[in-house]
Amino acid sequence: MSTVSPALIRWIARVLRWGSYLSAALLLLGLVWMLLASDLPPQVGPPMPLGFLASQLAEGNPYAVLQFALLLLLATPLLRVAVAGISFWVKGERHRSLLSLAVLAVILLTVFLTAGR
Repeated sequence: MSTVSPALIRWIARVLRWGSYLSAALLLLGLVWMLLASDLPPQVGPPMPLGFLASQLAEGNPYAVLQFALLLLLATPLLRVAVAGISFWVKGERHRSLLSLAVLAVILLTVFLTAGR
């Protein structure tokens, strides 16, 4: 059985690290912006639909920044699994690549099946 190269492990770790850093920075930005925007009422209830997220970000809605940061935080591990699967495929590790992509497929299937609930 072959071993995973240290360079690949570092690349996958970078995806998690920088995704987390970016998410944390956006959460902080959105939180400070929300606290400074005295004209915005507190938003309570379900999150805004994803179809409105881009337009709300363009309009400068701090709640959209917070929601985007949370989505990025949730998507970072998925991106890590995708990067791992693709990297394994490029390195010729077909078995590990297919396992990574199978994990990604199960997670995405679960998300899509429960999205309407």
